[in-house]
Amino acid sequence: MTRFNSSTGSALTKLTEKVSKGRINFKEFDLPNKLHCILHQDNRNPIVNLTIGYKVGSKDEEKNKRGIAHLFEHLMFQGSENVKKNEHFGHIMKCGGNSNAFTMQDVTIYFDSMPSNNLEMALWLESDRMNSLDLTSSNLENQKSVVIEEKMQRYDNAPYGTMFHNICENIFRGSNYEFSVIGETDDINSFSVKEAVDFHSNYYSPDNSVLIITGDIDLEKTGELIHKYFADINKQNLLERKENIITGFKKETELVIHDNVSLPMLCLCYQLPKAGSDEGYPIEYFIEMIANNKSSRLYKKLVYEKKMVKSVHASKYMLEDGGVLFFRVIINPGISVDDVKSEISHALEDFATNGCSDEEFQTIKNQLQFMNTIKNLKMINISIETAFNYLYFRDISRINTEIEKYLKVSKQDVTDSVNNFIVNSKKLTLIYLPMNQ
Repeated sequence: MTRFNSSTGSALTKLTEKVSKGRINFKEFDLPNKLHCILHQDNRNPIVNLTIGYKVGSKDEEKNKRGIAHLFEHLMFQGSENVKKNEHFGHIMKCGGNSNAFTMQDVTIYFDSMPSNNLEMALWLESDRMNSLDLTSSNLENQKSVVIEEKMQRYDNAPYGTMFHNICENIFRGSNYEFSVIGETDDINSFSVKEAVDFHSNYYSPDNSVLIITGDIDLEKTGELIHKYFADINKQNLLERKENIITGFKKETELVIHDNVSLPMLCLCYQLPKAGSDEGYPIEYFIEMIANNKSSRLYKKLVYEKKMVKSVHASKYMLEDGGVLFFRVIINPGISVDDVKSEISHALEDFATNGCSDEEFQTIKNQLQFMNTIKNLKMINISIETAFNYLYFRDISRINTEIEKYLKVSKQDVTDSVNNFIVNSKKLTLIYLPMNQ
């Protein structure tokens, strides 16, 4: 990651002020069927992004039916009333664009980016698959096989592939976040065509989604096109949301997993508050200072100086109802896992006691300021962040105020967060060892 020091502050402030003058303005409206629409016009480049976010993810799944939300991400590309199997990708690619999707615990997001003169085609494609899918037995069985193969390649048979599932299963035990997004093989195989049809009818409806269009558009004309393609979609919404109760992680837990890996891995995990909480901002400062670049404390000590580990990284994963911070450390051959744990523990306690230096703090402040400024130069970033801001918070103005929340963080805020959520909290420890150890 690019590094910045305090001497870059003046130039960085000018860049931030320059971009801030181009405040992201939106036009919002609802169709009669309750589809919420958000438009942002930026005519500097002849590119447009269309993003649709559906308020459904793995946390909405029923017991013994894990994986249907992710399976639907695949089924949405298998054809609809007027679009044949895999033609969605074909239409977008032929015009020089790209299309993709991802499924999480809380939401499923689909996006298309293309030259702006092809916007109407993208609206037609997305409206057609919102309205009706080709949910045949053949398509369903085919995508079950694809998803199960993906599960085996990316998770079951991949080195450390079960890490994130083990984190969620323990950190969020008893909640709707406890289960993996990709699901379980037996559950995936059990889905019937009727269950697929019902899932699409209930969750892939206008009043359970948000449509965002950003880029080279005319606001009035785009609004007319949205009405043309989406206003007549009407579905009976039979959503039954389950309450997602996140309990505190109260017991020190250590799990040792023997896996098909070459090097041991240590993972230290801590529960965090939900997305949008003020505590998330000082934690972001901390993980950058402690682990996430070559000048960070743990990287310098464990990789460069003591040569105990191959890599060290910290991540925070913030969901609508809860969050988690985890360290992921790949340990060099011949090094004791306990010795690495001890080094990290000392580093965390030192940070909690002594805080950070002015130079450390200003360096990371500059870095976060820069990254949070330039990310909004891409239309797809604006679209996806706006989808989350609407689906999580019903507040799309957050994209313009996020930087202020980072800049308000003080050194003491960072120290307090380390004490509250790490040093004085219970943790989950995952240790992955090669099969022969």
